[in-house]
Amino acid sequence: MATVAAIAVGALCCVALGLWPKAGAAVLLCATVIAQTLQTMTGSSLVGYVDELAVLVAAVVFPVRRLLIHGTLRFMAAYWCFAGYAALGIMSALMNSVPLSVWAVSGFLFLKGPLLMLGVLQIDWQRADLPRIARFGTVGVLIILVSALLNAVAPEAWNSIVGRQDVSYRLGIPSLTGIFDHPVGLASVMGMAFLAILSYRRIVERSVVSFVLLLTTGVVGILTFRRKSIASVAIVAVGSRLVLPGRRTRFVVLLAVLLPVALLIAWQPLVDVVTSTYNEYFSSVDTTARTTMTIDSARLAAAAFPLGVGLGRFGSAVASSNYSPLYEQLGYTRIYGMGPGERGGFLTDTFWPSILAETGIFGLLLYVAGLMLAVRPAWKLLRHSSHPYMQWVGTVAVAWMGQLLIESIAAPVFTGPPMFGPVFMLAGIAAAGQLSEEYYRQPYEGYAARRAYPERSGPSRIEPLRHAKVHSPGRYRGAK
Repeated sequence: MATVAAIAVGALCCVALGLWPKAGAAVLLCATVIAQTLQTMTGSSLVGYVDELAVLVAAVVFPVRRLLIHGTLRFMAAYWCFAGYAALGIMSALMNSVPLSVWAVSGFLFLKGPLLMLGVLQIDWQRADLPRIARFGTVGVLIILVSALLNAVAPEAWNSIVGRQDVSYRLGIPSLTGIFDHPVGLASVMGMAFLAILSYRRIVERSVVSFVLLLTTGVVGILTFRRKSIASVAIVAVGSRLVLPGRRTRFVVLLAVLLPVALLIAWQPLVDVVTSTYNEYFSSVDTTARTTMTIDSARLAAAAFPLGVGLGRFGSAVASSNYSPLYEQLGYTRIYGMGPGERGGFLTDTFWPSILAETGIFGLLLYVAGLMLAVRPAWKLLRHSSHPYMQWVGTVAVAWMGQLLIESIAAPVFTGPPMFGPVFMLAGIAAAGQLSEEYYRQPYEGYAARRAYPERSGPSRIEPLRHAKVHSPGRYRGAK
């Protein structure tokens, strides 16, 4: 009876997602963001699979819905690259006799972001949806900021509820975690929120509320004391302003004046951070997990050229949970944080070494190409869209991908919650939005014909602009 009830509830949920896909996408996004926190709070490993379940639901329900309504699916060039990566991974796993239960799970983990994007791409996102997305994101940011405030007021008590390790202090200040179980999660999400708000103020409109949110997310992100997250946000914030259309002379001059001043004021703390980082990663190569695994991944890829050692055998969460035999051969059992079971906390602190070792150099190139092509529609919106919200969505999707690419040097951000869900989902929305922009740019005669005969408009038909809230172009900075 319990099984039948579970199946019935699951079927009803799938029907609800089909009837209200955009609200369903929001629910699934929330599931990917808080999955790790739920696992830590409940102590149940099954709860930790909530994000994978959300991906499966999105990858099945939304494409089926689109097939029933439109008869065809949307597709992106990025999926040829991801398919090539998957094919190389499967071939390498079979050649290296990796068990099916190992390579199938590992392959899914590395492709769950693209699968989530594929599901979201099938939804007909309209221009009128974008302000709602902005408001939804604002509510989410406010909830996280409130949790960070509670965390700052009572760090030990808060950590006893949602933390998975002892509170870490820097300069006598606790590293904030907010609703997440580790400072890394809060740092990445606050960085993404900061970039989204910064882009909103540049492209859409400025207000007191957006300024307060920008300042608050920046401060909370700094109080996590995560070096890679702070550095990635700073780099992407400057880079995104340089690539946005419009006048950049004043920004470049201001940057040239303020950067030396900032370096002069913060020179000693910056030197200390750079020195400690260098010593951590390069002075003790044999005892630093990330550096050791990066070097070993290149050696393994060269030795197993061209296919690699097989999915689930190096650097991934599956390789850690099943403790790959390669780790024993490489002597990882003698290195702190790289042993089996609870002694292997550092085995998943990397991302690219896993791609390189498991699928070889060609698998690495295909995965990188897939990520680049995934945000290509967003880049087109950023550069060419005349609609402020469309340009904003494109800018944020590109900025988030840039942030995660930098963070991926030292964290599995493309496979683990809470980071992977927002970036891939927004990339899917941007791709659907880019299709709608092409729709609006078509000649008026074709547009009028599609209005008169909507059944002939094909699978990428979007509702007419009359449903969107249109503002005066003067309200938006950078509007054409």
